[in-house]
Amino acid sequence: MTSVGQLHDLIDQAMEAETATFLATVPYASHLTDPAGELDEEYYLRHRVETVKRIRLTSRIDALALAGMVSVDYPSACAWGKYAAEEMSHDRLFLTDLAEHGVTTTEVASEPLLPATARMVHYLETELANSGPLAAVAYSLYVEWQSERYSVRAVEKARQRYSPRHVRGAHEHVGIDEREDHYGMLVTLAQRLLEPSAPPDRLLILLSMVGAYLRDYFRELYASTVGRRDADPVTLARNRTVT
Repeated sequence: MTSVGQLHDLIDQAMEAETATFLATVPYASHLTDPAGELDEEYYLRHRVETVKRIRLTSRIDALALAGMVSVDYPSACAWGKYAAEEMSHDRLFLTDLAEHGVTTTEVASEPLLPATARMVHYLETELANSGPLAAVAYSLYVEWQSERYSVRAVEKARQRYSPRHVRGAHEHVGIDEREDHYGMLVTLAQRLLEPSAPPDRLLILLSMVGAYLRDYFRELYASTVGRRDADPVTLARNRTVT
């Protein structure tokens, strides 16, 4: 049986590889965390809007996973239930930040979901139905691993671009993850959910699939903001005039 420490190392290796692939294949996304260069406001705000939508959609998956865990591993279900209940309220943290930019909850609700987000949610729901709650845990592991390493940088860049008031919600979100060691709890939970005699391949495949969907999402985010502006005839004409 893979120990918690061994699983932690395997996940870390897999996520480092996922990050390298992301940086090599997804345009522009790294500008959110790179201290050099200007923060693209349209891209940043649209990403925050999708974050709210994704939290609300994955909350349903988390609830279904909880129902599946109760009869399999009650102590794990208790830990997961506390985590899921907390996470589902985090949409309000990002809505607070969006409000500082003048983006209302009505505008967030009316924004169409990007296709990659919808595909990822459908994939997770299908895996949950076919293979149990590990799919939900894998998604959360992916997000928490990234949060530990990159969210602080993204929040700091936005704080410098705007003000501390504009990132109060995101700052609180990062603080909660750090104080409660969400990532460590999820690694332990994943280890408990894996079959005792089976290698952790299933978890690593799930992480890889989540990574693929999120890469698609960031490509769509780029196309719907920066790419759309670059292709706009008025913008092109203005750029030619300036040149």
